[in-house]
Amino acid sequence: MPDNETRWWMLQIQYQERHPGQLNLLSQPLPRDEVLRQSLELIPSSIRSISGDRTWGLADLIKVRPDVLAADLTVRPPLGRIAEEPRPGVLEDAKEPRFFTPVVVHIPLQIIVVHRASDVSRFARSAKAFATVFYDLLDEALRKLEMDQHYVLEVEPIAKIGSFVEWFNSLDHLNRIIVHYVGPNLPARPGSLVQSIRDTANSFRKSLRSETVDLIANEPKLEETDVQELDQAVADRRLRMRARGTRSGIGTNWSSRHKPEAETAIVPLTEEQLTNPKTTSEKITGYLEDYFGQRYQ
Repeated sequence: MPDNETRWWMLQIQYQERHPGQLNLLSQPLPRDEVLRQSLELIPSSIRSISGDRTWGLADLIKVRPDVLAADLTVRPPLGRIAEEPRPGVLEDAKEPRFFTPVVVHIPLQIIVVHRASDVSRFARSAKAFATVFYDLLDEALRKLEMDQHYVLEVEPIAKIGSFVEWFNSLDHLNRIIVHYVGPNLPARPGSLVQSIRDTANSFRKSLRSETVDLIANEPKLEETDVQELDQAVADRRLRMRARGTRSGIGTNWSSRHKPEAETAIVPLTEEQLTNPKTTSEKITGYLEDYFGQRYQ
């Protein structure tokens, strides 16, 4: 990897709505973007995630522009390793040395992008591990904001595309697709197959006043573009789906939940630029808007 290439995990934040029957009618939900913003503002001063002998938090949260925030994800390693700390650093109201790695949050996309710094990655070795850290921090903030009665939080890494396409192309026959729908949240492209599926599921869900809906398509006939669109939506965590097919006379299953491989964002940044939150945020924001913009506009 060239010296000026940096690698990042992209984590999709989702606030799935709860069933209306579970809501406190005296309370109204904040919009999702405001929930995410206020949650992040709470974390540096009052919320930590403790995993085993490691303590995680956020520090130096700043607003780069109205819809983009930057911060440092911090981890206090086991006490025996504090001497390895390469540079000093503190959370608010804390004095222990920490390891740091930059974080950029794109509020409208509900995406957190975290730098895969080697000194922090040895304490969270995968995208899923970072997703778990952010889930713990944001879920505690959701409760402090008393929004947990309105939303169920999920944090999942953006996955590589191609898993469903590869599986589909290996089939002799596609028997069934099951779409699991949990309510409106992340957008799909207007007029797309995914949006059509969602509209159908949402109408069915509202009519039956159901918390979730599973749509089953038996013997579906998919065009190549349909397969690619479904694959993309699953990778971007905008659709949950299971499928069953036949290969050489043997049944085979596929699921969007089955160990998806996380996508890596590769962004050109020098070491000096990486220490500047404004420059880093501009680069990451440009990457995200290029990556997602054409798909969901």
